[in-house]
Amino acid sequence: MHGTMRGEGAAGLIDELRQDVQYTLTTLRRDVGFTILVILTLAIGIGANTAVFSVVHSVLLRPLPYESPERLMMIWTTISRRGVDEATSAYANVRDWRAQTRTFEDLATFDPTSRTLTGGELAEQVMTADVSANLFSVMGVEPLIGRTFSPEEEQRRAPVVVVSHEFWQQRFGGSPTVIGTSIELNDRPFEIIGVMPEGFAFPERDIWLPQTVLSGWDAREARRGTDSWRVVGRLAAGQSLEAARAEMSDIASRLERAYPSENAGLGVIVVPLHDQVTGSSLRLALWTLFGAVGLVLLVACANAAHVILVRGLRQAHAFSVRVALGATTARLVRLALTEALLISLAAGAVGLLVAAAALDLVTRLMPANMPRLEEVGMGASVFVYAVGISTATAVVFGLGPALSRARRAPLDGLREHRGAVRSRQRARRALVVGQLAFAMVLVFGANLLIRSFVQARAVDLGFEPEGVLMAQLRVASPEVRMPFYEQVIERVRRLPGVQAAGILEEVFITGAPNRAITVDGPGGGKATREEFRIDAVAGEVFSLLAVERIEGRDFSAADGAESVPVAIVNETMARRLWPGQTAVGMRFHVGDRVSDGPWIEVVGVVADMRRQGFETTPIAQVFRPYAQAPSGGMNLLVRTDGPLSDLPAAIRMTIAEVDRTIPFNGVTTVEDQLDSYLAPRRSQSFLLGLFSAIALVLAAIGTYGLIQYSVAQRTREMGVRIALGARIDRVTRMVVGEGLVLAVIGSAVGVGLGLGLSRMAGELLFGVAPFDLTSLGVTAAVLLVTTLLACWLPARRAARVDPVVALREA
Repeated sequence: MHGTMRGEGAAGLIDELRQDVQYTLTTLRRDVGFTILVILTLAIGIGANTAVFSVVHSVLLRPLPYESPERLMMIWTTISRRGVDEATSAYANVRDWRAQTRTFEDLATFDPTSRTLTGGELAEQVMTADVSANLFSVMGVEPLIGRTFSPEEEQRRAPVVVVSHEFWQQRFGGSPTVIGTSIELNDRPFEIIGVMPEGFAFPERDIWLPQTVLSGWDAREARRGTDSWRVVGRLAAGQSLEAARAEMSDIASRLERAYPSENAGLGVIVVPLHDQVTGSSLRLALWTLFGAVGLVLLVACANAAHVILVRGLRQAHAFSVRVALGATTARLVRLALTEALLISLAAGAVGLLVAAAALDLVTRLMPANMPRLEEVGMGASVFVYAVGISTATAVVFGLGPALSRARRAPLDGLREHRGAVRSRQRARRALVVGQLAFAMVLVFGANLLIRSFVQARAVDLGFEPEGVLMAQLRVASPEVRMPFYEQVIERVRRLPGVQAAGILEEVFITGAPNRAITVDGPGGGKATREEFRIDAVAGEVFSLLAVERIEGRDFSAADGAESVPVAIVNETMARRLWPGQTAVGMRFHVGDRVSDGPWIEVVGVVADMRRQGFETTPIAQVFRPYAQAPSGGMNLLVRTDGPLSDLPAAIRMTIAEVDRTIPFNGVTTVEDQLDSYLAPRRSQSFLLGLFSAIALVLAAIGTYGLIQYSVAQRTREMGVRIALGARIDRVTRMVVGEGLVLAVIGSAVGVGLGLGLSRMAGELLFGVAPFDLTSLGVTAAVLLVTTLLACWLPARRAARVDPVVALREA
């Protein structure tokens, strides 16, 4: 009996739902203009939201493609006195970490490098990594074919390599016979013993070699302090990040006491690999963009709710009749939510098309080197999110109007009364104020980011990048380096359009090791530790880059291999080592007081160069003449007064004439390289500016709709005012004033929200305070102008009211 009643109840509910859907579809088809307007408004918000979510999901939320990735950690050396949190480590310290840790299963070391692929018709530079044999087991990844090298092979320095899936496909066509074949790196043969699976790129390299094949490995193995080794570890089962951090800090303290000269002030920090890959700035930037599109969606929802409220007034009579005939409150709410859900699902379907187009735009605007960018796409998770956000949107913009209808007394729709009108007017005004406030937040945030971008772009770099081409060269053989670079510089100088040419070891730097340095003086010199960079140079590098010489001289041909060792330092280096003195004529050597390094005389001081980007303070830099500090890897710099696009082919031909086995890679301009530093800030500014413009337009439409409806409702009143002698400009001011009051209230609310959020996102700003008054003023002015434009057409309509017609229609 009870089962039958429940069955009939369920069947009755399903039948009611079917009727609600049919009724809603009929009314939506009857009011096509309303339906299209709301669907498109919501589709913009849902599409933008879904596109940014796909980026956030792929980059920040999706686990890394390794076994139990949550247990993978990066371990860095910290240098407290320099405020350095993530310095690379020395191998002897890592060896002790591995021996003493109990919270980690294992620790692996790696050093991203590059080598020259030789043996073919033309040499080519390839990205390599010197790694410990246990790196692949720590990452939990097995080779696709073949094997990885063993600890025994590492110990006996076997010339073996493991290659990436991409390298295998490009070089060997995916042939399984690649195992056992050889490739030449820096003219030395290496046997391929394994191929990693597709997608594995830790670190992002083509070829992995045993770290012990490095020249000078014995010295590197025994070194303490800091070196170039990066360390990744896998937490033991049941161990936490907090426990690992506490243990590694204790180990670092013990090593500092055991080796006070090398490890003084050195600590250890443990960072989850996922956080390391994404980086705090990227996470903050993506969550900020995600919050921004969330505000866009809220503005769209408010707009849709406002349109539905206005439409509900036109349908008030029909709903009141339904209430009078016995329709329950629950049924009316369900009917309104059914309409909202159908609209939202349709908007979600259109929004997916918008998201696909927007995602293409977003990924194009993202920096090319953004981690995991290649994984971004419209997958199943994104589809589920789009359905979920569409459903949530239906509740957000549909529930308010639904309850408003349900609470209305049956006779309210049959006869309007002043209280009901005022109540609904307050609801619509509240929605418009909310739209304006959210738009204010977005415009203010975009303003701050744009001003930060302008401030960063205006930073004095200390050199002139315009018209300078750069390319990477690598000479493996020490015997041919000097004559090769001398010939290349001389021949490139003679190319048409070339004004100057030179070589510099590294044009842009991402960091520098903290190392001992001893300054000559009484008692055998004063030892200290500095974070500084040493680079070899030759040719016209300083004049080519228009670097200001502060004192002293440039290098000359007399600064040869057998001459007195000399150096040029930057202002930061001079200020740190010789404060209040002239640096020219001073001497130093790299290493502590007992090291046997040669004394190097300072012959010149040049202005600081921001070689780490626009926003990073220059570090101490030392330049040595190439003849005294030869290096295999150098960067060719060429300044031209002609088209840069014509130069690479001519330079490549010139290099091939000198030596066809030397690779010529990474050809770009100094401006383009600098531009990559600004790419994240540029993309953030553009996208937030785009989202704020969308929100501003939607808010303007909402304001226009409210004022237009208000004018329509007050046509009789305005006719009476004009008939009684009111001036037209006064009527216009009355209408515009209504909109400006809303704009002022929305601005006030938006300022409060914007200041709070800007403080949270302060890391994204550069040269601009979170409470920047200029940005606040510009944002308020934009909002007021937008509101004025939205009110202008309704105000003109009000000014043109014919009193006779208005009174007759009333």
